[in-house]
Amino acid sequence: MASIKFPNFPSVDFSKLDLGKLPKIKPPKINFPKIDLPKVDIAKINVANIDTEAVTNIAKDAAYVTIGLAVLAFQKAQERRHQLMKVLSTQLGSSKSQFEGIVGTVESRLAALDSRIEVLEGKLDVAVEDLERRLPERAGALLNQAHDKARAARRQVRDRIAAA
Repeated sequence: MASIKFPNFPSVDFSKLDLGKLPKIKPPKINFPKIDLPKVDIAKINVANIDTEAVTNIAKDAAYVTIGLAVLAFQKAQERRHQLMKVLSTQLGSSKSQFEGIVGTVESRLAALDSRIEVLEGKLDVAVEDLERRLPERAGALLNQAHDKARAARRQVRDRIAAA
């Protein structure tokens, strides 16, 4: 059996690939040409002159070569995938730490905003209680009920935001 020498394919180094810097690329439309295969009339083939053992051996060899090439291609793709995953994990690791830093900053600013809102709510409560004392008894009682409902609604909103 004749040996076949396959060419070496160049390898591509993806270690310096930064996916964030790549432009959005639209793949072009590829129109494959239509190939008109000749029509073979099987009835006209003289089967008596064909060496079936040679055809079988050639078919086996072709199948073995095809399977071997597929295995090699799969192994090469796996190797490239592992290399790419390693590069991406390092890039994503730095992105993850940046994201965590941003989240920490946002959380600290929200905590400061929350404390300012608590101070504002305290001042509002004092002002409403002062107004309640100056109003007639029935109006003060209604204001007190409305203020209690508003305070309960504020607590519910804060609890839901805190739970999120």
